[in-house]
Amino acid sequence: MLTPKDLWQALSEDLSCRESKGLFRSPLESQALGPTRILRGGKQLLHFSSNDYLGMAWHPQVREEYQEIASQNGVGSGASPLILGASAPYFRLVRTLAQWHGCESAVVFPSGYAANLGTITALAGPEDLILSDALNHACLIDACRLSKATVKIYPHRDVEALGSLLASGRNQFRMAFVITDTVFSMDGDIAPIEQIDSLCREFDAIGIADEAHAGGVIGKHGTGVLDQAQVDRSHWIKTGTLSKAIGCVGGYVTGSNILCQTLHHRARSFIYSTALPPALLAAASRSIEIIQHMDLQRHSLVELSSYLRRELEQAGYRTASDTTPIVPIYVRDPHEAIDLSARLLKEGIYVPAIRPPTVPPEGCLLRVSLNATHTIDDCQKLLEAL
Repeated sequence: MLTPKDLWQALSEDLSCRESKGLFRSPLESQALGPTRILRGGKQLLHFSSNDYLGMAWHPQVREEYQEIASQNGVGSGASPLILGASAPYFRLVRTLAQWHGCESAVVFPSGYAANLGTITALAGPEDLILSDALNHACLIDACRLSKATVKIYPHRDVEALGSLLASGRNQFRMAFVITDTVFSMDGDIAPIEQIDSLCREFDAIGIADEAHAGGVIGKHGTGVLDQAQVDRSHWIKTGTLSKAIGCVGGYVTGSNILCQTLHHRARSFIYSTALPPALLAAASRSIEIIQHMDLQRHSLVELSSYLRRELEQAGYRTASDTTPIVPIYVRDPHEAIDLSARLLKEGIYVPAIRPPTVPPEGCLLRVSLNATHTIDDCQKLLEAL
């Protein structure tokens, strides 16, 4: 039995252990100065650390929309969407999301984390099977655990292993769900959606795809990997975020009226959370309206990502081969990640060091996040510093 004193001592020892392993972390006061510049630790830096892939958080029309609606509605929403918080901007955003993704409706959550947590736990239960990619985001992992379904992990992007799990286990469960990110948040690689879709149709499974790092960035009009792959949407549920390429805050699910009405009744992270402020909802709607016409910026991001990956490999660094805005620079261990990030800081460049538990022990990296306002000159400064 632990006393309170024992607990605090154990926690102190755990923190010391993390520090010795290069795993200690803490927030550092920072101030964004623009899409690619930041004031951090009292120093102005060129940074490659934001998920604002299209620079929409700084878009003048999005900021104007936010300011106008905030002046009319105040700061907070006051209650959950089912009580008081379903404002006119909320319904505008629902319509905008549905139109953007070509579906009947949408549900907006306070975060992408809440969207995945609420959706998966609302649909999957003890009688069901969940098959989850080994490198899925933490919110998907937590949602699988909370669902009380039988959860099996398949090796990252391994459709052969996924097919074997479905073949051997599908008939033992009421429903099977295959859960995957479409663009994986640390390595920036893309899920084999076409093959997963084929397996879902073969075994009557439902795919749940988190498009957080694909929405706004991939596909015509930025609608993501599922639409680019032209999957059978009757076998898929799409979740996304307002917090990355859209440049705001929040999460969402798009789909049929039946799905969305079900989430209104079952998704606890929707029912019991205060709604997002009207100004944020309106800004997100405006951002999506603009994003649909930014194919040129999406193409430029692909070219910039390809250039940086090619130059990194020629310089002897190990990276991944996809063309998403997330460019990993792999290192040996947490200490090397911290050291390389610290040396870049001395050169006026901030790239975050990614360590366990965010990645597996052998997967430490520096995560370069590009956005549409980065230039070739910015990338050359990074390469020279490296």
